[in-house]
Amino acid sequence: MSDIKTAKTTEQMGLDEQDLRRLLNMSECAMFVAKPGSQIELMYANERFYSLMQCTREEFSEIYHGSVMEMILPEDRQKIRNLIARQTAVGGKIQLEHRARRKDGAVIWVSVSAHSADMKGQRVYFASCLDITQSRRNLLEAYEAKRDAELISNSIPGGVIKLRMTDFKLLYANDGFYRLAGYSKEEYQINFGDYCDRVLHPADAEMVKRQVKASVENRGLVGFEYRIIAKAGDVCWSYVNGCRIDDDNGEPVYLCIIMDITKRKQLEKQFEEVAERSDIIAKFMRETTWTYDIATRVLSRGGNLDETYSNESILEGQFNESQLGEFLHPDDVERFRQALKRREEELGGHRGVYRMKDNHGEYRHMEVASVSVGDGVSDKPVKVYGITRVLDNALADSAEAEIAAASNNTKLSTKLMRIAKSSQAKFEDTLTGMIPYAKFLDKAREMLAERTDDKRYALMCADIDEFRKFSHHYGFSISNEILLKFSRVLQKFVERGGLCARVDGDYFVAIFPYKDHKTLLKKLSRMMHYQDEITNGENQIGFDTTNGLYLVEPTDNELGDMLEKADLARRSIKGIKGNHYAIYTDDLQQERFREERIIQEILDAMEKQTVEICYLPRIQGDKENVVGCTAVARIQMQDGQYLETDGILHYIERGGRLDKFSYFLLNQVCCSFGARKAKGLKTVPLAIQMTASQLSARNALSMIENIVEVQNKMDPSDLIIEVHERYFADMTSALQVALEQLCKRGYQIVISRFASHHTALHSLRTIPVKGIKFHAECFTGGKNGEREKTILKNIVIMAKELGMTVYCGGIHTKLQEEYAREIGCDMLEGEIFYGAMRNNVFEKCFLQ
Repeated sequence: MSDIKTAKTTEQMGLDEQDLRRLLNMSECAMFVAKPGSQIELMYANERFYSLMQCTREEFSEIYHGSVMEMILPEDRQKIRNLIARQTAVGGKIQLEHRARRKDGAVIWVSVSAHSADMKGQRVYFASCLDITQSRRNLLEAYEAKRDAELISNSIPGGVIKLRMTDFKLLYANDGFYRLAGYSKEEYQINFGDYCDRVLHPADAEMVKRQVKASVENRGLVGFEYRIIAKAGDVCWSYVNGCRIDDDNGEPVYLCIIMDITKRKQLEKQFEEVAERSDIIAKFMRETTWTYDIATRVLSRGGNLDETYSNESILEGQFNESQLGEFLHPDDVERFRQALKRREEELGGHRGVYRMKDNHGEYRHMEVASVSVGDGVSDKPVKVYGITRVLDNALADSAEAEIAAASNNTKLSTKLMRIAKSSQAKFEDTLTGMIPYAKFLDKAREMLAERTDDKRYALMCADIDEFRKFSHHYGFSISNEILLKFSRVLQKFVERGGLCARVDGDYFVAIFPYKDHKTLLKKLSRMMHYQDEITNGENQIGFDTTNGLYLVEPTDNELGDMLEKADLARRSIKGIKGNHYAIYTDDLQQERFREERIIQEILDAMEKQTVEICYLPRIQGDKENVVGCTAVARIQMQDGQYLETDGILHYIERGGRLDKFSYFLLNQVCCSFGARKAKGLKTVPLAIQMTASQLSARNALSMIENIVEVQNKMDPSDLIIEVHERYFADMTSALQVALEQLCKRGYQIVISRFASHHTALHSLRTIPVKGIKFHAECFTGGKNGEREKTILKNIVIMAKELGMTVYCGGIHTKLQEEYAREIGCDMLEGEIFYGAMRNNVFEKCFLQ
């Protein structure tokens, strides 16, 4: 030790040889001084060095002969000598890592750091070393884990990525990710860098950003389908599913698995095309295709539903014996039941002709073909496939013959056969005396084909408003009398040079010549006046009609297109009270296209789950006392504007394509509220608007019960169904029965927009509704304000005496609020208190 001791150390640090030795032995590092050479002979080493090798100084000399090189594994020695020689030639520090064998035979990894220097005229190494065995082991385990993870990720049939969501930067991607788009890893990085959004299909870019934004904001999972543009230019479908794992800076990072679903989407498209083709052909052929599940007794239908007794595609329990009589003729029920029973018990097919109700409630001849099929395991049927076809007039005779042969009522069947074969039935409408529709089409084509340049013709489609109401309330004798009267009006209207026919039910068509536009308008005015004369006499039942006209152009040749345009004019004014007519214009056609586009956008929003459900809080007393809410649906249209519930209900009333929307909305909101209730969390009564047509559907009650009570375990009293007052003013039997059944089950029925049109006071007397609801926009005020206020106050008093709750909605101003409180409304809602808000906001603000 005296060889390395210096005067400077002694003088400046006050350390003697013993102190310096103690200091070196206390070091965490093993230290030694050695002579260079082939064996690197050890000159000095501290105690840490010997403990590293688990031996004493004497044992080191005995085992390793005092040589550092001896303790290195033989297979590593030549490599270490080469490294020492190379690093010494360069000069400076020597860095080595090698394996050494300890006294006990264990192999450890040693890291050596050394400097060469002169000491008393000779060259020596001053070195320190550490045991890095554990570090090397950890590093090896980490490397093996990374290699295993890489192998696993690359064996997954798809892409595995680690993605920073703020800019779509790839932090990691396996080989499968690059293969999805047809690139190698190098090609992808050269073309797109480390960003995964560069290959997105342009049409899906906004959707992807919207989905990602929603997932990041909600700190939830990400999962959606999207398209990419592959290297070859092909469009490929992918599905991404991932979870959030933020980085150290709090940036949103997701681990995602991406699957190629192109083949699946292609198959789905093929299936959709097959289904669409079948549906279009079925509608063209006037056929309804259906599948009956024997176990669940669920009937699924497609194709031509417009002419059937129900336009719903899914019907439950429809073939139960108790329900067969609701759409089948009484004389045909048993025959149909026996045929169905055979199909449920044994495999095979059957064809037959039956009389069934159409959408107007009239019986029509329909051919039913059905085949029962098994599950491939047993020989018992599990499903029945069928087609129901509306028979035209040419097949009516054979249909009557088949019915007569199967009927036990010989007198009735004989009479029907005579009528079917009579000349009157073949060439006239037996009720009105008009020519049949097929003959009308032939004669109309002849008239148009022979027209000259100075001859003008008009086509008219007409029907009787709310015709089914007459059958429900007064019976078929009165409804037939109304049909007869209207047929006389039309016959008088087109008596010179014209034709008219009854197509079906209360739907009529006519063609007639006219001189000029002014003369035509006078003729239409006289027609309306004549109809008023024959319906407004003493003890007469009045009826209104809707008439659409198309003025034939010289270039028109296709009769079907002309009739469609006349019918479009009729539909454009359908629902307006009184006798009205409309003449087709190009603007009507554009309005039709716009309406169909909006309806399709609503259907797309339902399919893609993009309908935004919001809740409008309902208060009682002060603003903080929220006691309920109204569900508000909101859909963003292609023009960027939002369509809300009131607007959607307007399109629901226009046709049957949106007949499931209210049930879709009901299912969505009940799912949220039912989940809260199941968890024992706070809920408030939930209000939803529904139309008369939806509530009058055959299985409306069962659908509501299934959604509210079965699926979501809610009580009927949790739901408030708001029905517009105008439906009560023109109450039908079907609606009244539906409302009475709902009330009996415990659902709360509220008449909304009460006193806005024809006050439905009679409904308060006959139906146990739970409340009435005013709308603030109906508070007129002004000169008659006090008179109106007195009337409304007394309506409120009457309602409360009947045990009803009085609501008021649409409150936007302080004056409207004061008015509603003054007349005695119990509960209020409107933007002056709160606007409609999303579910999570509503729950956070009012349900916690």
